[in-house]
Amino acid sequence: MDIWDEISSDRDSGAKRLVAEYGDRLFTAAYRIVQNESEAEDLTFRTFERVILKIDQYDGRSRFFSWLYSVMLNFRRMDLRRKGANSLVFDGDIPDTEDPMPDPGEAFAITDDADAVRNAIARLPEPLRTVVVLHYFDDLPLSEIGKVLSVPLGTVKFRLHHARRELLKYLSQTISCETSSNI
Repeated sequence: MDIWDEISSDRDSGAKRLVAEYGDRLFTAAYRIVQNESEAEDLTFRTFERVILKIDQYDGRSRFFSWLYSVMLNFRRMDLRRKGANSLVFDGDIPDTEDPMPDPGEAFAITDDADAVRNAIARLPEPLRTVVVLHYFDDLPLSEIGKVLSVPLGTVKFRLHHARRELLKYLSQTISCETSSNI
């Protein structure tokens, strides 16, 4: 039985299964975005609460985790609106060309330091960090990220390209600092 069917038929059992199967993953994604344990816990809790109450709205057209993630991001957007924060949006067309920038995985191989990569990702503005988390940590394709974030594919591509450039800049600064301190 699918988890959404179980929640529909037996809310308590389905809720336990939902938290057991997706709790850690959703909390980790929330934490990577908000960079605060308490806020991530709150975001995760509110997401599960809403999903359980609104399970009939899941239509099965996307992955279940993508739907969970989009519910979580809607809460995050509401929180940011309340705080008055802006997000980076690009509505222009980005050509489908190979990005010459190394991806964060390659950058990790260059620095060989997981903490440096985590710190670099944490320094990214939230819209860029969200795309990096969804693409590289949750393995979502760019088109699905656009659906989850409710932004055009061009915006997703722009944010990912910009995030890669920023990560490369942050990591190259880390490498030069480490190199100069070892001399």
